[in-house]
Amino acid sequence: MVITEAIVHSIEKEAGTTRVIQYPKETLSPIDDHMNRLGNELLSIYSKNTNNYGSFGIDPLLHQFPNQLARYYSLETNLIEFSKIASSLIANKMEGSPPSTGGYVLFIRYENQGKEWLLIVMLKLKTGTGIDKKTLELNESVSFDIQHLHEAARIDLQKWQSSEQPYLSFVKKSGRQDDVTKYFRTALSCTDYIDSKFHTEQLLKAVDAYCLSSGWSADQKQTARRRMFEYCDEKFKSGEPVNLKAVSAIINDQLPEDFNSFVRNNHYPINETFDPHKKTFSRLKRIHSKFSGIAVSFEAADVINETVDFDKASRTLYIKNIPETLILEIERAKGNDAAAE
Repeated sequence: MVITEAIVHSIEKEAGTTRVIQYPKETLSPIDDHMNRLGNELLSIYSKNTNNYGSFGIDPLLHQFPNQLARYYSLETNLIEFSKIASSLIANKMEGSPPSTGGYVLFIRYENQGKEWLLIVMLKLKTGTGIDKKTLELNESVSFDIQHLHEAARIDLQKWQSSEQPYLSFVKKSGRQDDVTKYFRTALSCTDYIDSKFHTEQLLKAVDAYCLSSGWSADQKQTARRRMFEYCDEKFKSGEPVNLKAVSAIINDQLPEDFNSFVRNNHYPINETFDPHKKTFSRLKRIHSKFSGIAVSFEAADVINETVDFDKASRTLYIKNIPETLILEIERAKGNDAAAE
C-alpha cells in the first residue's frame, strides 16, 4: 500500500439529535509513519469486513458524490475541496439519521496491487488505559477504534473510469445496525450490484479455489460442490437469496466461518446475499458443451468416477461404459452393414 494523498475531517453529532457541526481540515494530512500505519491497519480490517459490491447511483440530483469524484479525478479540483464537499454530503445525511453519531471522515488515495484506490472511512474514537513514560503513572488514552468498522467504502478508480462492474465495495451490516449506518452509503450514492450471474460465477470460482487451497481430495471437492448445488437449487426454487455465511457453513461444517474468511481475504467480489443464477450453479452438477456440431452433457460426478475423461495433449474426450444402443447408432453412421441387420 502506497498512500499518495490523505485528509481527515471532523463531524460532531450526538446520538438521538439532528444537530451536526463540521470541522473541515484545510490542508492535506502528512504521509508519515502514523498515516502509513493507520492506512495499512484499516486496509487489513476493511478487507475482512467488506461484504457488498456495487456502483454509484446515476441520478445527478440524488447522487451528487460521483459527480464530485469525477471533478476530483479529472483534476478540476483537489482532494481538499473534494473531501470537504463529500464530508458535507455525509453530514447532511447524518442530520436525517437520529441514531447516528459523529466521528472523523478519513479519505485515503493509495496504490496497491498495480491499481489506484480511494478509501473513505468514518472513524470513531475509543478511550483506553495508557501510561506516562516518565512517571510510569497510568492515564487515559484516546485512539481510533478501527476494529469496529461499520461505515466504509472503497472505489477501484480504474474500473470506475472504464465502467467495469463492480468498481465499488462497502461495508453493510444487517438488521438495526444497518439502519444506523445507512446514511453513510446514501451520502456516497452506493447502490448494490445485483447481477446474479456474476455473483454465482464468483462463488463457483471461490469454492474451487478454496478446495484447492485446503488440499482436499477429489471426493471432498465433489461433496462441497454437490452441497453448494443443493443449497443454491433450494434457494432458487423457494425464491430466496443465497447467503454467503450459510454457504460457508455448508461447505465446511467443521470450520463454518472458514470459507467466508477465504472469500474476504482473497477479495472475491461476492455480496453477502444475492439471487442464485440457475444456469450458472447448474454447472456444479452437470457439464454441458457444444463444439463442431457436437453436444455433450454429463454429470460432474461422472468425471470423478472416471466414466468421462479426456486426453489434454490430443484434446480427445473419452466416455466409458456406453450402452449397446449407442454403439449400434455409431456403427450405422459408419455404414456398417452388420449393425443394420
